[in-house]
Amino acid sequence: MTERIEQIYDQAIAEEKLKDGTKYERLTAIVFKILDSSGLVVHDVKLSGDGKEASHQIDVSAGYHQVQQRVLVECKDYGSESVGIDIIRNFNGALVQLQPVQGIVVTTTRFTAGACAYARDEGIALVQLRPFTDDDWNGRVRAVKIAATGYALGEPRTTWEATGQARPAPAEAEDSTGRVSVYDVSYYDASGTRQGPLYSLLAPWHAELSRATPSDGSTDTVTGHHQLEHPVWLKQGHHLVEVSGFAWTAPVVPIDLDLHVTGSRIADLIAHAVQLPAAMPMTESLATALGPPGTVIFHDQLARWDVDDGVITPRPLI
Repeated sequence: MTERIEQIYDQAIAEEKLKDGTKYERLTAIVFKILDSSGLVVHDVKLSGDGKEASHQIDVSAGYHQVQQRVLVECKDYGSESVGIDIIRNFNGALVQLQPVQGIVVTTTRFTAGACAYARDEGIALVQLRPFTDDDWNGRVRAVKIAATGYALGEPRTTWEATGQARPAPAEAEDSTGRVSVYDVSYYDASGTRQGPLYSLLAPWHAELSRATPSDGSTDTVTGHHQLEHPVWLKQGHHLVEVSGFAWTAPVVPIDLDLHVTGSRIADLIAHAVQLPAAMPMTESLATALGPPGTVIFHDQLARWDVDDGVITPRPLI
């Protein structure tokens, strides 16, 4: 068993002692369930052909359409050794008796030229299922970089519109002229009684401002007029002055945005076809997933499945 395959299995499925090759076989079974979840996928099953006495140990059996279409898989977890013609020939002996719709040999490594030729002759698919490497990101989207310019309104300037009514201001009143904070300045009624902070009076105007912000930078400034629901009194100098609304103007400020979006998922395996028969009667989902450029299998996908008495089943939610 290769070390990386053992690590992937222990971290995603369960840390347990199994005989050599078993963890790879189970990972392969789970991957076939991921690639097409409609099938009944079983690890390590003995099958006999119709009317045959001999039984054959099959690493992975995936049955589709009420198991009328069966895909049988032979798994080889090799470090550097290539899968030779003997492996393909022995597996084909089982296929001849069992008559599945498709036989597939899956390995972590390569196939010899002789193995590829024999597989082509017999219509056996050859697939590489191996640990994912950084080189496998080539040609795939790993991150998305977005450069954009947005627009926002700068600090607005207002000109209050007085009705002409004025009276002496209370000593404690805050002056509303000049550059002031809407949180520190209050507005009053005609008797000089404080009604609340200026920001609460201007809340409807703030909503207008958000709608007035241009999205395309077509103008440098935005102007408008806001009419108060009813006149209020503001301190200006030594007097309370009645105002009914105000004109306003605000600069349009460009904001450059640079976004770098990356995924947080861990890529554990990659499954792709080394060689597929011209006529491959497996499910469309499997054929598409195994075709170029193959399918990346992520850690969270593997961790969703259990091997329950050989059958690949969803892991209970905790």
